[in-house]
Amino acid sequence: MRIYFFQAPSDKARFENVRQEILDILEMKKIFYVTSDGRNSFDIPAEELEALNESGGSMLDKMDALIIEGSTPNADIGYLLAYAMSLRRPVLYLYDKDISNKGVLKFLGNRQIPSNIHVKSYSGGQAKEIVEKFLTGLQGEEAQALPTIKFTLRITPQMERYLQWKAKKFKMTKADFLREKISEEIMKNDEEYKRYLGRK
Repeated sequence: MRIYFFQAPSDKARFENVRQEILDILEMKKIFYVTSDGRNSFDIPAEELEALNESGGSMLDKMDALIIEGSTPNADIGYLLAYAMSLRRPVLYLYDKDISNKGVLKFLGNRQIPSNIHVKSYSGGQAKEIVEKFLTGLQGEEAQALPTIKFTLRITPQMERYLQWKAKKFKMTKADFLREKISEEIMKNDEEYKRYLGRK
């Protein structure tokens, strides 16, 4: 699992304890993370991260979920929320209960918040519990995504030879190869299906 953690630069010192608690949980659960200030769990040099960004779109495309500490307004928060909504990525939006200026929350309050955006307030040490619960839910969803449905597909000998050759080339089973193609190429690029999911 890959998590992007955002915290406004102006909040770094003020909410350092909350930040450290969140990063400690991610490390304890062995979750790969990248922070908005360039820190990452594997100490990948900044140049490599930048090259990775340039080679294949945004780093956010490669993340499974986002955690935003959004206690004070920041222009990047609106962008991150919109991006996450467009990709249907789960987001945990945290804010300190004692902060009266809720910034983006004022905007969201007048609208229906999408189900992939989880808005939670915290005080004291509650942030840690909220993040743990969010991550447990995500890991449960990952477990549900494991293939469990048996499906029989009859193919021609020519197709079978091709699948055998292709799977061997990628060092995968034929079933894994087909699952990856369906998930990464067919489902991911099916705009009509994405619109259908949006209506559900």
